[in-house]
Amino acid sequence: MATKTSYTSYYRIADSGLNSSNRDGEKDDERDRSEGDNQPKPQFKDDCFRKMDLMIEFTNLRNPRHCPSGVYVMPSADNFHIWYGVLFVHKGYYKGGVFKFKLNIPIEYPEYPPTVQFIFKLINDVGLFHPLIHPETGNFSLTQQFKDWAPHKYYIFHVLHYVKKSFKKGVLDNLTEKHCLNKDAFDTYRDNPKRFGIMAKQCADLSTSDTVLYDNHNESNPIQFSKLSDEKLEELKSFISPPATERERPNYTSRRTYSSSSITPFLNQQ
Repeated sequence: MATKTSYTSYYRIADSGLNSSNRDGEKDDERDRSEGDNQPKPQFKDDCFRKMDLMIEFTNLRNPRHCPSGVYVMPSADNFHIWYGVLFVHKGYYKGGVFKFKLNIPIEYPEYPPTVQFIFKLINDVGLFHPLIHPETGNFSLTQQFKDWAPHKYYIFHVLHYVKKSFKKGVLDNLTEKHCLNKDAFDTYRDNPKRFGIMAKQCADLSTSDTVLYDNHNESNPIQFSKLSDEKLEELKSFISPPATERERPNYTSRRTYSSSSITPFLNQQ
């Protein structure tokens, strides 16, 4: 874990003078200590250190053990406390879906958790049909998984892993109603799984439609989708897939490390 940085507050000690008696010097010391107690205390972590920690967390996402497969995130071009992401779903009810989302990271993070909002609007402003996602705002509920959020216990990569797992049967089967923002989706999954499957597939199909996938009106979002010609597509494939001798992943390192005990439980549930 990262070493905590602290500051020591130095209080003014009055000069008792060479000619003062020991008794007068003791009184001066007591008075100065009393004045020192009323001085404003320096903050232990200022915005600079918080931003540095956040940058380290983002760097750590390059490690494949931290960022879940199929999830990609990039900070906003305007605000480092806003990260945009996209989730590619490969299995389950939402198979084939490409879902965009946004992470809002509070200034006080990690004391307070980030919030997740899915960017998915269809005809008549209908949102993504999912028990944990509000149908109008796109807000994603984290309360069931992180009801005991604590700094340096959970990190952003934990949130990303849960976002990915929430589209899988294992999480959907164990949701409780009080944590679900879409009661209709929750009831449908519980009472009529077949209809839920149809609705989820519809969302997955629509997420890759031109009107949704290529909706790039938000210029601060660095993740933009655009159509490619066949030639450009082949060129991109060759760039992404280098020769076999060059396919070894580099060992990513950073100043912050995570204990195996904090990572393993989330990896095992994927």
